Amino acid sequence: MESQAKVKISDKAEGIIERDMQNSVIGRREISLKVYHMGSGTPSRKDIIKAIIQALGSQENLVVVRKISTSYGAGISNVKLHIYKSREILEKVEPKYLLDRDAGTKQKKGGSKGGQGAKG
Repeated sequence: MESQAKVKISDKAEGIIERDMQNSVIGRREISLKVYHMGSGTPSRKDIIKAIIQALGSQENLVVVRKISTSYGAGISNVKLHIYKSREILEKVEPKYLLDRDAGTKQKKGGSKGGQGAKG
């Protein structure tokens, strides 16, 4: 199903659905979205998920943002996301780190910023 539906993400960002494909074998929709955000930063995963939920009428816990890629200085991002039919299928197919990333529960490993300090 090819479509060019518009998705309002925020006051400064708007997206266009370039590809909306139904994958009935896995039980998900695979969507490619081009986001225009001239003069502002790349929209967050949560903002993109909220916009997709409003535009397509899905549930938040069934949407996974697979990838956001932005060219430096362009103000245009390409987003790949999946919308599942059930949470069980989503948890079987998607890697756990992506689910944590979309939920905002990812904890960074390692020490503090700033490095080791100056060596004399």
